[in-house]
Amino acid sequence: MEAPRGPREPPWPAPAVPEEPRTLRPRRRAAEAGEEAVFRDEVRFAPDPLPVRYYDQDTARPVSFYLSSLEELLAWTPGPEDGFSVALVPAQGRQPPLGSRRPRTLLCHDMMGGYLEDRFVQGSAAPSPYAFYHWQHIDIFVYFSHHLVTLPPVGWTNAAHRHGVRVLGTFITEWKEGGQLCEAFLAGGDGSYRAVADRLVLLAQFLRFDGWLINIENSLSAAAVGNTPPFLHYLTTQLHQQVPGGLVLWYDSVVSSGQLRWQDELNEQNRVFFDSCDGIFTNYNWGEAHLERMRAAAGERLADVYVGVDVFARGNVVGGRFDTYKSLELIRKHGLSAALFAPGWVYECLEKTEFLQNQDKFWSLLTRYLPTHSICSLPFVTSFCLGMGTRRVCYGQEEAVGPWYHPGAQEPQPLFGEHRPEGPGQGWVKTHSCLADAWNGGSSLLVRGTIPPEEGHVAVRLFSLQVPVPPKLLLSLVYKLEGPAKVRVALELTTGDADSCHVGGISALNAETSDRHRPRPLRVPPTKLARWAARCGRRLQGGWVQRCYELSLRGCLLQDLFVSFSRDPASREGEHFVCRLGEIQVVDADSLLSPLHQVQAIAVSRVSWQRAAPEGEGPPEGAGPPAGLRLSCTLHWSYPLPHARCFRIHCRPGTGGGPPSTGPPGPEKPAFLGLAFANQYRVVGLAVAEARPGQDGRVEFLVEPVPREGFLVPQAEWGRAALLYSTPGA
Repeated sequence: MEAPRGPREPPWPAPAVPEEPRTLRPRRRAAEAGEEAVFRDEVRFAPDPLPVRYYDQDTARPVSFYLSSLEELLAWTPGPEDGFSVALVPAQGRQPPLGSRRPRTLLCHDMMGGYLEDRFVQGSAAPSPYAFYHWQHIDIFVYFSHHLVTLPPVGWTNAAHRHGVRVLGTFITEWKEGGQLCEAFLAGGDGSYRAVADRLVLLAQFLRFDGWLINIENSLSAAAVGNTPPFLHYLTTQLHQQVPGGLVLWYDSVVSSGQLRWQDELNEQNRVFFDSCDGIFTNYNWGEAHLERMRAAAGERLADVYVGVDVFARGNVVGGRFDTYKSLELIRKHGLSAALFAPGWVYECLEKTEFLQNQDKFWSLLTRYLPTHSICSLPFVTSFCLGMGTRRVCYGQEEAVGPWYHPGAQEPQPLFGEHRPEGPGQGWVKTHSCLADAWNGGSSLLVRGTIPPEEGHVAVRLFSLQVPVPPKLLLSLVYKLEGPAKVRVALELTTGDADSCHVGGISALNAETSDRHRPRPLRVPPTKLARWAARCGRRLQGGWVQRCYELSLRGCLLQDLFVSFSRDPASREGEHFVCRLGEIQVVDADSLLSPLHQVQAIAVSRVSWQRAAPEGEGPPEGAGPPAGLRLSCTLHWSYPLPHARCFRIHCRPGTGGGPPSTGPPGPEKPAFLGLAFANQYRVVGLAVAEARPGQDGRVEFLVEPVPREGFLVPQAEWGRAALLYSTPGA
């Protein structure tokens, strides 16, 4: 069976979500941009229990969920709370696509039972969380736990899809209980296993992840094992139809007789399962002889064999931990794909204070065996944020101090490591993520390097691209130099299709690299592009500098993106430098001329009230001084999601009385609440003042869309909703 090909474009349709219960009716609904919807509620302190599956019982925050039984699986239908866990975008296009015959790399994330801090849909305040960011080397991400139906937390799906990586959940049965469960749906007629498969497909379709790893780790009766290949075939066929680019993999455990007997290879004992789906993930205790046999057994489907590598090095393995490269070397020698299991070893078993350094060391040892993928779509915008930090920054302005973790907020990550130019020179450049400072988010990319006396400049390739570019590109670089170094910083790029490619507004670097160019600075931005180019050429808050460029192209393919560092040509001395990169943007100029989409149809639902806890004991989310009430509610709105990077949610707690506002937003700065990667957000424990007798209290919510092109939307164009509230008898 041929593996699915190509990116999902456009997104597949998802089943309709039922209306959320107790949605407040608007008192006044906005008809034009900039106006607000107004809702009314009466403060009541009656308990409003939240569904345990969808909300953390300690914090009342939305969480990703799993299913523990067949009954839960078969009873699941999409509801309003499931909307929190729907991924923002499908997997972005990349080259080569998953359907190519190049050996692939699968990462299977298994950490301490799963659903740790990553379960919080809207992020958490975890002080030292785990993050994965070497996505350009990965094809498939599997979220693994020992629950029957492991659904990938939506933050992981958003981060992976942003890099073009497919995401799989896990369906697992184990031991005696697993055997009984398999008997219940596999040993009967085809209606039973088709019902299970249909529900698995619906989950992937609605939540917008990409498929399943099927892991049966218990013996099967003759009837059950006989129905397993038809179950896999039906699941795979239905998934391909409903989820473009969908994928079903089988774990090497049960053999065709029904016995639980790991083979550590693809062979005639388990081939029937391999033939019924998209690939096999082998067990870990293999040697080179296993690889040689698999190369013959797989035939044209060599890339569909994912050879398991346990990074913890448990059992009789070739190499794990920092010796994992030894396993990769053998696997690639035989042209097979690799499945890296539990690479979180660097986090679980080593010093967490050295996590980023150990993570980079681990992946740098594997890089030569992990081909790089290329980005294939515009706009391309990244602030290098890891999805965590010690503070929050928005375009150079500090918003909040304190640790935060939000996997879905991770921006596209570059190629990491040390880069040395070819030739006899001693120049070098090294890149790594740094949480000490940021332009937008929680981290930036720190670049250290040396320009030797015999060289004029050094450059580092940050991104590989294969983008058929539009006639005019706009590029932006935000950076700041640290220390006394006097170097010039610039963007460089390479273009392909040289025979037909015409490039204007550039200077070729030299005759040997005529396809490598330095774009022309954007000196006078057109008025129509002012919203994107407002900061170009300016020294910004925090010492940051933004440089903007323009590039005219015809018939070209954009291939690589570099940042170069040049020393003063009059100097005969070498130069060591430290530079912090805050953002890179590559945008189609025409896309910036399109009308900006508006946040519409804001609604407020599932409102609950609590008396404020004594000072110091309240929930961390909230704004303003201590107040008498804590408000929780769900915000909903309408916006075309393919056009959004995310939404930033703000509020003005207002006062306990006074007339509602009828004009534009006031001059006071709204308080930032959090990020949303869907058209809904749960406000939790917001401190607001009690309503004065005979008057309404008021709180205003603002939804700021963040366009994919990477510019600030004026506050007057945000979505706005006000909640008026009164106390009974006041």
